[in-house]
Amino acid sequence: MWFFNQATRKEAPKSQEQKRLLSYQPANMQGSGTRREQEDSFAFVNATDVTEIKRNGLLALVADGMGGMEDGRAVSSAAAGMITDDFRKMDRSQNPGIQLKESIFRADRALYDRFAGNGGTTLVACIFFQENMYFASVGDSYLYLKRGDGIYRLNREQTCRQEAYLALLKSGSLDTAQADADKDGARLSQFLGSGWLDDVDALCRPWRLFEGDVLLLCSDGVGNVLTEQTLLSCLSEPSASQCCRRIEKEIHKQARPDQDNYTALVIFCRY
Repeated sequence: MWFFNQATRKEAPKSQEQKRLLSYQPANMQGSGTRREQEDSFAFVNATDVTEIKRNGLLALVADGMGGMEDGRAVSSAAAGMITDDFRKMDRSQNPGIQLKESIFRADRALYDRFAGNGGTTLVACIFFQENMYFASVGDSYLYLKRGDGIYRLNREQTCRQEAYLALLKSGSLDTAQADADKDGARLSQFLGSGWLDDVDALCRPWRLFEGDVLLLCSDGVGNVLTEQTLLSCLSEPSASQCCRRIEKEIHKQARPDQDNYTALVIFCRY
């Protein structure tokens, strides 16, 4: 950056140079699979406004309505609306991760009041703000980070089987046979709309992002169908939209007769 006057031309001191911030390239895809209805919902806030991203951050979320309960689509859509409304009202001078976690607890109570406990949804949500990421999740949706040549799941699955594993670990036992054989093991131990949500898996401290990082938020119709190696290959495509197309192509290749609804959001971190 240069400053000019009539007599001289001087280079701006380094302290006055404007810091270049990461930008985010988002994309999404969604399909109903073999289900009659689409019960997944997703949302971006500020996805196409670079100025707003720098000022207030980017929100991305996936909510997977529970098909075994009443009107999963209505619950997942309502949950997405509540979280996005809260995001717009957040105090940017305070910790976004803590505010996101508090928003999810409020949403659980509001959904219970609205649907009388007859509907539920999972949720995974990320805030990207000032080159950092914060996340919160409930249930069994997925959050992956591709960094370099590796892929890493960042959130914890909240199912009865995973809770049993944690209980075994705390007791000092490594015998998982009973937990593995439990036919009810895949049942969610936490979900939004229950009215008794008491555990949100959240990262409230800033997680530093770097150029080349790729984030994937997806419902279990993606994460429970494609292997991590396949997802790593998909996320190695040159753009977020190409990653989404590749993920959908891989799901179709599986041709599962019981393919669930599937939703994926991909965010590229770039300068």
